[in-house]
Amino acid sequence: MKSILRSIAIVVGIPTLLAAIYFSMFASDIYVSEAKFAIKSSKSGVSLTGMAAMFSGVDSGAGQDAVVVEDYIQSRDLMDILDQELGLQNYYSSEEIDAVARLKPGATREEFLDYMNKRIDVYRDESSNVITLKIEAFSAELAKNIALAIIKHSEKLVNRLSSRMEIDSLELAKAEVEDAAQQVRDVSERLSQLRASTNSIDPAAESSSVMGLLSGLEAKLAETRAELSVKRAYLREKSPELQNLINRQKALEEQLENERKRLAGDGSGNTMNGLIQQYQPLILEEQLAREKYTAALAALESARVEAHRKKQYLVTYVNPTLPDEAVEPQRLMSVLVVMLYAFLVYSVGGLIWAALKEHIGY
Repeated sequence: MKSILRSIAIVVGIPTLLAAIYFSMFASDIYVSEAKFAIKSSKSGVSLTGMAAMFSGVDSGAGQDAVVVEDYIQSRDLMDILDQELGLQNYYSSEEIDAVARLKPGATREEFLDYMNKRIDVYRDESSNVITLKIEAFSAELAKNIALAIIKHSEKLVNRLSSRMEIDSLELAKAEVEDAAQQVRDVSERLSQLRASTNSIDPAAESSSVMGLLSGLEAKLAETRAELSVKRAYLREKSPELQNLINRQKALEEQLENERKRLAGDGSGNTMNGLIQQYQPLILEEQLAREKYTAALAALESARVEAHRKKQYLVTYVNPTLPDEAVEPQRLMSVLVVMLYAFLVYSVGGLIWAALKEHIGY
């Protein structure tokens, strides 16, 4: 019986005593600052408020960004930034902190990262993508400052990701607009060259004008011929009046022939129909290019609206708290836990030792 009590005293009593001495006399107070935030998009309903608006804005894109932010908070990059801004490595390795809880002096970057990840607890709710951040420090002010710095740099990360997404989505639309604008410029330049080389602004309109002129000339010619036929019945062939009508008829016939050649061509290739054949495809091409340009502008504006709609924001709805008192370590509970673990070790060790004695027939 004495040997059992002595074993319990050694295996259970000594660790429990050491734990009681450490937690009651040496363990440094730990302050915990807590904050909660989420990634919200612009497409959330504007009629919702408060928590409803917060969760309505969490979509798949925001969920992916929340995962990225969660990983970023535990990354070496952020730890290096926090160390530069707040001097965390020097602070956590200070001799004012008890030897068990403090960071080893001269710790490597990996050791510093592992230590800080134990002091920074980040949890993401998978259903709502709300991130809960808890910071442990040995002063209330530093715990709050670390939480504020983490939220600040996480917000910068979300803004960078959102801006990159917006730029990527707009680049293609802008390229389409530039391509359509270049097509309009090219067609307009070819039209200008054609107009300059042919001295014709709009062959189609000019053709309509010539057709009208032909109709007028034909009407005048018919009227002149009728008048000439009537007056030949009672005037001499060499009379001035009859000669005047004959000359007018010839002039009208000559002008009519010239206009017809201008419209239909005389074999030289410089015809109104030829100009129309060159002009109409360019007009159609210009119309299509302008329609494409208009559509590209509409697509660019739509892309801008969609990019803004998908823009992500980091929204903090529980600001980092300034702890009023230290909540860690829970001294009595910690001592009881050490005692429990020591007793379990004793019990398991005793069972193993009893089994060994029985096996070897001791």
